[in-house]
Amino acid sequence: MLPIHFAARPSELPKGVPALILDGAFPAGLPAPGGGLHLAHWPGNHTPDELRRDLSTEIAFAFLALSEGERDALLNGAEVIALNHYDTDGICALFVLVRPDEALERRELLVETAASGDFHEVRSEHAFCIDAALRGLHGTDKVALVHEALELLGALLASAHAARDRAAADLERYQQDRAALGAALFDDLIYLDMALWTSPLRGSGTPPFDPGRHAFFADGRADRALLLGQTPGGTTARFVIGTRSFFDVVTTKPSPRPDLEALCKKLNEAEGTADADAAAWRYQDVRGASPELWFGKEGLPLYAEHAGEFLGKSRLTPEEIKGFCIDAVRDTWPLPHDDDEADEDEDIFAV
Repeated sequence: MLPIHFAARPSELPKGVPALILDGAFPAGLPAPGGGLHLAHWPGNHTPDELRRDLSTEIAFAFLALSEGERDALLNGAEVIALNHYDTDGICALFVLVRPDEALERRELLVETAASGDFHEVRSEHAFCIDAALRGLHGTDKVALVHEALELLGALLASAHAARDRAAADLERYQQDRAALGAALFDDLIYLDMALWTSPLRGSGTPPFDPGRHAFFADGRADRALLLGQTPGGTTARFVIGTRSFFDVVTTKPSPRPDLEALCKKLNEAEGTADADAAAWRYQDVRGASPELWFGKEGLPLYAEHAGEFLGKSRLTPEEIKGFCIDAVRDTWPLPHDDDEADEDEDIFAV
């Protein structure tokens, strides 16, 4: 097993030591230093074309399937495994490389767990619970954290019961969130790669309509989700862009992302609010892995599962908000140029 090195920035990579850069790519697509290899689906990666897959865990399995000679050639002298962030897909990919026999026995579950982590898809509740448990680990010593996560992952892969016990509260909330979505009006806007839920009218004393990311991205049917809650005091709103339009996926063509900054400006103009107000339309940088737009107060963390405490009540109706968001998505859609005129040498009846 190669030693594990955690490097949040390129300058923290071991100098002169070829590295296997796993589940990450440094700014400007920095190649593995002095040789080495990328096994990652992050933008800017240099993963060999024949190994590219949707998830870094799947890439690691593709690498594992090669002969020993092919693996050594691709490693190009790598002496360490370098991670630049901690997340579920990265830990699952690392598990494949350092505990291959166990990984092959649990291949499907490992991929499901990685999908829960990076795509917020719930392909099985066992996988969701493992992901929740891994997301719940924290520590300042990142290498120690990675080793702790590997041990926990091995234990939870082997026992669905242990995984459910470890993530009981997360699983209960997920099931409640799915029930809340099931009770809402659902619009499946397939042509826009968008899913939209509008809650029934909720009483003024009830919590906001706030299903979590794993609930509304569970089936992977759309890369953007709009959640609208109807209350007597106004509309709660959360518009979330998924990660499939961020990562270097190969099974689908990523949808173009709407301009959240421009959309936010239009909504604030319609609302009559401004950034300085206690409640206004807010947005996150669309270049991030999974940015969102919402009405309420500032400070919503990146990739937040729920947004409840940050949500306010917009005076705009669900229909008005829906119209602004759909128009923003449509504005990004590439349409073929069609001037309805044939070129001089074009036979429009040619078959």
